[in-house]
Amino acid sequence: MQWWEALTSFQQVMFVLATAATVVMIIFLVLMLFGGDGEGFEADGDISLDDQLDDIDPLNDEPLSGFSGLRILTVRGVLAFLSVGAWTAYGFAGIVHPLLAGLFGVIAGIIASYLLAYAFRASMKLESEGNLSYINAVGKNGTVYIRVPAKRQGMGKVTLTFQERFVEVDAMTDDDSDLTTGMSITVISMENETTVIVTKNNNNK
Repeated sequence: MQWWEALTSFQQVMFVLATAATVVMIIFLVLMLFGGDGEGFEADGDISLDDQLDDIDPLNDEPLSGFSGLRILTVRGVLAFLSVGAWTAYGFAGIVHPLLAGLFGVIAGIIASYLLAYAFRASMKLESEGNLSYINAVGKNGTVYIRVPAKRQGMGKVTLTFQERFVEVDAMTDDDSDLTTGMSITVISMENETTVIVTKNNNNK
């Protein structure tokens, strides 16, 4: 207790926050390793709790398209931000002013969230590209996840289920107007081995 009382209020807050976030993150990792896939891309089209939370997070879709589709603001991303950021701020609090320590913590947290999102996207692509044949997606219906620019002026992302898996796929369109987030689409052809060509389907209002 003498150690705890010797800490400043800022250090105490950062220690509690870091410890709590780290414990929750460890629990998530253990559940992913032994109790589930953590991404919702496995057989039977199951969608994990994390993905369900992502779906109701408006900051997780179109506003982050500038990050090449990296899913930063997820449960995992927030936990990584809080854990790494708080530990960093706690470590620097005894060296520099608390405001500067907090700034270092924010920077470290953002970097941690970005790296985690990048790692999960890379692992998902390795798994998908190694086991899925995207030609089997032709004719399947799906939903726009990240806006698909009109006339192949850029690349977006769509989600759909094929080969008994729920996947996120790079997509382009020949349509005259952009395909916006949430719009129903149909895959009509392939641009390359991992990019599909989609069009708006009749389910849209």
